[in-house]
Amino acid sequence: MKDIGLIVYGRFPTEKAYGSHLIDTANGFLDNGLNVHIFYSQTSNKKTINENPETYYQNKKIRFIKVQNYDFTKHIIYRLLPSVLQKALWTIGAYYWSGKLTSKIKNIDTLWSTNPNILIKHASSGKTIIYEKHGAGKFIQKYVIKKLSLFKNVFFVGTSKTSYNELSNLNQKNTIYLTNGVNLNDYVTKNTAIENSKLNIGYIGMLETYGKDKGVKNAFMTLKNIAEEYNLKLTLIGGPEEKIDEIVKEFSNSSIELIHKYKIPKKQIPRHMQELDIGIVPYPNEYHMSNYASPLKIFEYAAANTVILSSDIKSNLELSETELGIVYFKAGDFDDFRDKVVQLITNSDLRKSLIEKSKNNIVNYSLSHRMKKLIEFCVRSSIG
Repeated sequence: MKDIGLIVYGRFPTEKAYGSHLIDTANGFLDNGLNVHIFYSQTSNKKTINENPETYYQNKKIRFIKVQNYDFTKHIIYRLLPSVLQKALWTIGAYYWSGKLTSKIKNIDTLWSTNPNILIKHASSGKTIIYEKHGAGKFIQKYVIKKLSLFKNVFFVGTSKTSYNELSNLNQKNTIYLTNGVNLNDYVTKNTAIENSKLNIGYIGMLETYGKDKGVKNAFMTLKNIAEEYNLKLTLIGGPEEKIDEIVKEFSNSSIELIHKYKIPKKQIPRHMQELDIGIVPYPNEYHMSNYASPLKIFEYAAANTVILSSDIKSNLELSETELGIVYFKAGDFDDFRDKVVQLITNSDLRKSLIEKSKNNIVNYSLSHRMKKLIEFCVRSSIG
């Protein structure tokens, strides 16, 4: 493995968590000495930032290659179609677009993507193929993944226990379980000995995934009452903008200090993470989030030496084995959420012990380490 191509269709560059994960993965491969190329489709839909990726992600080591694509998702008629037809068109579009890559990837020995429909055209090329599963997948996608499992040069990554089990049932020898990780180089040492005049509690990231609400508004309504009682500062950074605005409006008649921003560049995220004393992950017990989300946010908070308060959905609980400084509350139970927040506010020794746990264990979840394990797994499996 020397030259790797990461392939993304339909939403790049984007402020969505997916874009962050893609760049983090690229950095992990860079740290292990690979030449990294990102092939992305030319789009203009609402999930895409109107800026070139070199500028937005501020990464000159990655070679970004835009591949021409007709973006049918921008048309009103597409948005009026039933969801099942939208998904079918998306799948067909991804499959045919991937064919345009053939001439552009001649010198690329390894391909990586979270979309199996992009990889299937290239499975018989002899290149090393890596598919990372991020969702349940529907009929066509499940069929394509099954077809991919027949190739010895195709490797699978499960980022949650559910995704790992589903993939290993198809090809256990070529499947590895890897949780998310974090680029530790982005996080400078935080002086945790300095006590802020106000504790800063917040959330940094998207407020929905696959159109599903992540529970942030309910969490902030609870935090509003707590902040008035304990004189807290609150931070909310992310999108979509209309969801942020909904929450900010609820604070319009309040004297609570609420910091809010939209769509900040990826390079600025670590600084804002480090300004938090407590970072929340209030995700509801929704099927996709519970089974397939390996929460990047938990690793980011841990790297920032920020105490983590997370809902106890399945995918979050799986990270208890990481020994990071996580406190769990019952998903959807904001009375329990309130109790846990108050416990953390009033117990500075507990906060310090949780930060120490993260400091001692986050090194095991660096992106460099994650990608090294993946590379070694692919090489070892290839030679038997």
